[in-house]
Amino acid sequence: MIKTDITYHFTLLLLICTLLSNNLNAQPKIVPEEDVNVQKIFIDATKDKLLGKYEEAIVLYKEVLKLDKDNHAAAYEMARLYEVLDKDEKALTSIKMACALDSGNEWYKMLLADLYHKNNKNSEAASIYEQLSKANPTSEFFYSKWAFHLISAKEIDKGIKVYNDYEKKFGVTEEVVRKKHALYLGQGNPKKAEAELKKLIKRFPRAVEYHHLLAGFYTQTGQDDKATETYNTILELDPENAKAKIAIAGKNKSGNNDITYLTSLIPVFEKQDVDIDLKIKELFPYINKVAETKDDELKVATLNLAKILSEVHPEEAKSFSIYGDLLYYTGNTDDAVSKYKKTIELDKTVFTVWEQLMYIYHEKDDMESLLNITNDAMDLFPNKAKAYYFNGIANSAMNQHTDAISIFKQSLMMSAKNPRLKLDILTKMGQSYFQTKKYEKAQKSLENALDMNPKDPAALEYYGDVLNATGKTDEAIKQWKASMKNGNKSKQLQEKINKAS
Repeated sequence: MIKTDITYHFTLLLLICTLLSNNLNAQPKIVPEEDVNVQKIFIDATKDKLLGKYEEAIVLYKEVLKLDKDNHAAAYEMARLYEVLDKDEKALTSIKMACALDSGNEWYKMLLADLYHKNNKNSEAASIYEQLSKANPTSEFFYSKWAFHLISAKEIDKGIKVYNDYEKKFGVTEEVVRKKHALYLGQGNPKKAEAELKKLIKRFPRAVEYHHLLAGFYTQTGQDDKATETYNTILELDPENAKAKIAIAGKNKSGNNDITYLTSLIPVFEKQDVDIDLKIKELFPYINKVAETKDDELKVATLNLAKILSEVHPEEAKSFSIYGDLLYYTGNTDDAVSKYKKTIELDKTVFTVWEQLMYIYHEKDDMESLLNITNDAMDLFPNKAKAYYFNGIANSAMNQHTDAISIFKQSLMMSAKNPRLKLDILTKMGQSYFQTKKYEKAQKSLENALDMNPKDPAALEYYGDVLNATGKTDEAIKQWKASMKNGNKSKQLQEKINKAS
């Protein structure tokens, strides 16, 4: 508090000194009483502004303008306060007054332009920066803002012209080239878009990243030969450039020769100084491909790269995560669990990895492990319904049905935006109520689930169980048969029907 008071008093003192400096320097000239009063009111207004009393400050700045109609500083301060209060029309009126009283003040004009932009009057804002640019021909800032507001006003050609003038005055820069490149693409003019990137390369011929921009443009526009040529140029400049090597390998791949391509990536994956995200980008598409095709050669090639990735980047959680995914989709769930655990050890913040472990433990019917991991996950991710859902399943499987019901209720409150999960929770909760012989609650929960999907086999089976337990055998058989009709292949379900018939 002491520090705040000192800062405030110092600021106020500095303001007073600034306002009175002209008078002090002009001594022994006598300052008119009216001027002293204006300065006092201005200082009081600024004090209120510093204290956050914006409305009170505005009243005082208005008083200053009544006494001194040429006080442009008061009009400017009012405009700033009106803007803070989201009173844009009044802010515009005040800043226009300030600009009229002091037409050469650049700060006033910039605030006017900002307010125009805020109110979607970008043509007017561009006009302000055009004036400022012509008055200050060496200001890169004013030219860039002029172009920005023209583009915002959809005056694209005018904006490009200003960027061209900018380059004539200040030289070629990556920022402006990128902007013009994007504008030409938006106009459907790929030749001019290409010319912009070539211009950048001509200005900086050894800057590999600019060659990559051009190669990427060629790839996006289907000019593969030019892309390959550009990547070869990159390799002449930087023979070990991993991104170019990967691109060349990918473009040289013929037909479905994925194995050759993946094998060609081994030297790149073995380099520690190559960005891991670049490697993962190349490996990631093959996860689903391996799962879909079940191709053994493809499986071996992708797993080999994943293994190298984890060895070269042993401190990167993502290397073990993608390795775990590949192991899981190739049927090696035990090793997948190991890699996912390593991922969590390195980085606990990615819920999808925890979720994958939950699915595996559930599939393996390892309820103790499922209970343990969901307990940890609920502590770290208290708003993730899936963690509570699996925790409820684990509790239910271990005959802790009361705990399961409590957890299911919590997960239900979090699942409003996930209808599939909500249906599953209602079904499992109905089963837990059934196990505790709370048949009325079980029936209600399962009916709510069936309202969401009348053909859900699990909900139909459990609903039949409840009906059978309450003596409604014929209705129970009907629900069980409906469950079978909708895909339930359980032998146990057929036995229920046979026994009840």
